[in-house]
Amino acid sequence: MVDCLFERPPHYIRLVKMGSDKHRPTRAAHGPKEWGVRSARWLDYDDERVFEALPEVLTAIHREDRYGSVVVEADADPTVRCAYPYDHRVFVMPIPSTVHEVFRDPPCAAEELQRVLDDTAAFASEIFGLFAANPAEDCEPSEERARLTAGDVRGFLCSPLGDELATRIQLQRPYHGLVESEVIVVNTSVRTPGPGSDACLQRIARLLERTRRVCGRVDEMFLVDPLNGDGAVRHRLLDALRPMCLGGT
Repeated sequence: MVDCLFERPPHYIRLVKMGSDKHRPTRAAHGPKEWGVRSARWLDYDDERVFEALPEVLTAIHREDRYGSVVVEADADPTVRCAYPYDHRVFVMPIPSTVHEVFRDPPCAAEELQRVLDDTAAFASEIFGLFAANPAEDCEPSEERARLTAGDVRGFLCSPLGDELATRIQLQRPYHGLVESEVIVVNTSVRTPGPGSDACLQRIARLLERTRRVCGRVDEMFLVDPLNGDGAVRHRLLDALRPMCLGGT
């Protein structure tokens, strides 16, 4: 992106969770400008502080370069995905070896659904007091509601919210960001395809097709080595990334 698309050098931030196996690189002989970026920052974070730390760094960059672009690189951490309202999202992954590397099997999906329901009940109890052991005597009685029918459940699952929930339950946690991204890059240079690679990629394609139809998302998946080659797929990838590199005006 720096070599082919950015007209002005972007700022670069590498987000790393404290306690992970990632390590700050040793100081290189070349500075950020020699690598094609205006500035480079390594930002260690924890789950509680990332919501403050990342906006603080971005605010500092904004004061220095009001219309500059910022590239934030991070690992597949749900905390980071929610830490800031990013303008664009790119999901990069190796070629999957098996379907279950990306998707949960039915027993694990059922466990995840139960966990989601438990978390929802705990949240409702803490925030709204819906399940308090001794509700206040002057509270209004809850409204009587008919039990959900199979049609009601199907209708919910076909809604954007229901589809979002179903998607989260299907995917392994490191791949939740896949359906939030505008561009998905399956990097063919990282791993040799396995016996289940084609089946997994086909299932990902079907999932993305459904989310586009139900939720109106605009996304595209590219099976490519992004650093090498001059083929049609790489050109399409660059075209998809180009609007993300324009910066402010």
